[in-house]
Amino acid sequence: MDVRSYLRSTRFAVVLTGIAVGIPAGFLVTEFVGNDSLGFLAMFVLGVSVPRTYSRSWPEHDERLHGVAWALAACALALLVFLSAYLGTSAFFGDFGSAVGAFLVVEVALAAAGRSFESDVEREDDATGADVDESD
Repeated sequence: MDVRSYLRSTRFAVVLTGIAVGIPAGFLVTEFVGNDSLGFLAMFVLGVSVPRTYSRSWPEHDERLHGVAWALAACALALLVFLSAYLGTSAFFGDFGSAVGAFLVVEVALAAAGRSFESDVEREDDATGADVDESD
């Protein structure tokens, strides 16, 4: 894939959306919670992990707006899980430990969602016979 086609791709729109959401979200998390580690990891989850999950697991959408909508929804859900995991672990661990724990929870959840989608696509391919080799 050359640079021009990448810049026009849905994948690039998802990456750009994740970064555009991640930077201000990380700043706001840092400002409201007062935990720099949490803000940085929130920015990393939204700007890197969400687009990576799209690139690895979801099929390329034809329209960039679908990719942008997917990225916005995935960022909102990932941030909700991230902050919930932080609040759930903050009573047991310190600020840094809770931030790392929340990050790990989101990474595992994104990996599981990606694997689940990949297995669903494989089952659909098996049902339709898309990958059947009939060369005898």
